[in-house]
Amino acid sequence: MTFLQPVVSILDGVMKILYSFTHDWGLSIVVLTLLIRSLLFKLNLSSARQQVRSSKVQPILRDLRTRYASDPAKLIQKMTELNTKYGIKPFMPFAAALIQMPIFMSLYPYFTMHGAGMTSLIVPWMQSLGISDPSHLLPYLYGLLSWIGLSIPLLPEQAASQPFLLRMGLPLLVVAISMAVMWRSPAALVLYWSVNGAVTLMERIWYRTPAGRKLLYRGVTGDHPDSGHE
Repeated sequence: MTFLQPVVSILDGVMKILYSFTHDWGLSIVVLTLLIRSLLFKLNLSSARQQVRSSKVQPILRDLRTRYASDPAKLIQKMTELNTKYGIKPFMPFAAALIQMPIFMSLYPYFTMHGAGMTSLIVPWMQSLGISDPSHLLPYLYGLLSWIGLSIPLLPEQAASQPFLLRMGLPLLVVAISMAVMWRSPAALVLYWSVNGAVTLMERIWYRTPAGRKLLYRGVTGDHPDSGHE
């Protein structure tokens, strides 16, 4: 954990500052979650716009795969041209995940080391946020919020193109695996991810509004190149 220690130290400093204002560790975790989401908003928005761009070129991409099925080199060339034209960066989501990973990886050791002295009025049944929730209410809350958020596609057309069982079942599988981790994790960590899941859910809903769609589609070209052009 040595390479994570600087991030853990920063988290500790930030949490102490937040606690000096809120006087409640649970509320401080909520504010920390909102703060981190705010700092990462532009990065997450860029990743979301990549999904929009990728969705818009799917019909063209299917046509290219059919036309150049027997010529892989030509297909790669055409796909590269298509990605360049639409500003698609296939590795953007992975880069965004890598940038955020040190923060997320530091949360568990931070709450494990410092959570024992944390209490909160917003989680009144817990004497300490450094231990797992014996009632499992927080893991259940986390699972419900995460599943609903993941079940709402970023784009309406994604819902129409996916079978219902796949659209609902895959998020359920992802949540089930993560809940297995949350089940015995410090309550502070589960609270953080529950708030994060609530923010993700509200974000998905907001992207369905006119203002949200306008922001999501900003800078995304709407013209389609001639799929028959060589």
